[in-house]
Amino acid sequence: MSTAGKVLVVLILLASLVWLALMAGVDQLNRNGNKAMNELTAKIEKLEEDVKSAQNDIVKIKDDTTIVQEQMDRQMSVVRSRQNDVERVNSNIREILSRVQNQVASLEQTAKDAERTAKQRSDEKIAEQQALEAEKASVEKLKAQNDDLMKRLAGLRNEFKTTLQSNRSLLGSTVR
Repeated sequence: MSTAGKVLVVLILLASLVWLALMAGVDQLNRNGNKAMNELTAKIEKLEEDVKSAQNDIVKIKDDTTIVQEQMDRQMSVVRSRQNDVERVNSNIREILSRVQNQVASLEQTAKDAERTAKQRSDEKIAEQQALEAEKASVEKLKAQNDDLMKRLAGLRNEFKTTLQSNRSLLGSTVR
């Protein structure tokens, strides 16, 4: 065998060894890659399950949030309704209070007017009694004057009768 054949055999042997080492490395790499791929696939499956679980948890949380919001809305509606009722009652009470205050003011004014009218009537009564007393005194004075005049009239009648009588008798004696 020639030197070139020997060198080529050694090179082929070395290349075969390198080739075997590379093949072993590729095999090891494939095994490690498959193992890593299997681990990654398992992790992906686990992560997909975790994602589905998280999505289910998110949906559950959203549902719970919606339920809580609906309950809060209902409670807020009840509170608003009660607040409206309280405001309506408060408004009615203020209206009633205003009416009562107006009635009290009206009654006070009526009482003042009644007191003023009573005082005025009392003053009028006193004035009327004074006028009545004055008129009674005037009537008594007129009665006294009437009595004097009636006495004078009676005296004058008597005098007239006597004068008439004497004139008749004079006339009768003159005619005769």
